[in-house]
Amino acid sequence: MSHTFLVVGLGTFGGRVAEALFRGGAYVLAVDREEERVNLFRESASKTIRADATDTQAMTAIGAFDVDCAIVALRNHFDATVLVTHALRKNGISRILVQVDNEQEAEAIQIFGATEVIFPPRDMALRLAKRLIHPDLIESLLFGSDFGLIDIPCPEAFVDHTIRELALRTRHGVTLIGIRKASSKGEEEEFLFNISPDTRMEATFHLLLLGNHEQLTRIRNIARQARSR
Repeated sequence: MSHTFLVVGLGTFGGRVAEALFRGGAYVLAVDREEERVNLFRESASKTIRADATDTQAMTAIGAFDVDCAIVALRNHFDATVLVTHALRKNGISRILVQVDNEQEAEAIQIFGATEVIFPPRDMALRLAKRLIHPDLIESLLFGSDFGLIDIPCPEAFVDHTIRELALRTRHGVTLIGIRKASSKGEEEEFLFNISPDTRMEATFHLLLLGNHEQLTRIRNIARQARSR
């Protein structure tokens, strides 16, 4: 999961994405040339700066190349979009999402380093932000604006404990909907539902968990910390 984001361009789409990422708990550096837009979103990002994103020296000075992921939202300014995207790629940003207006621009901008192109109807901004913050969120199964379902590997600390012992709802505020058993050689992937509380967790399990985004982030961090040791 990316933790820090750069949003270049605070128009309708870029501004809403910046705000949604920020409200979702991410660090967001927002950049725009227009002072009015910078002031408008000053409370909707971690840091909002008026700067020319095509000026590589200025972008370096504000730390724009130190983020994990960049969103370029310079609609109707494809020449600037190309320059900014190329500079981001050249300076080591590995994930670059770029707003484009047509298929021709989409094809071209990938040559200059975009890893993903976006055709953003206005109602897509919040969904994009949720996907960036929660990459394992199953988007087709959203339960209101703050709830979702994720699929994560069974945390090491859960292995060999029963569901009853883990008390996921009481301790972590999440509900176990099902278990996906990873396929092994010669076997197909298996899904388990209506699970007995006495089911013992295995290292090959993937857990389908329902909860709000804050609770899901906590449980995901437990799994991530175990894998990083």
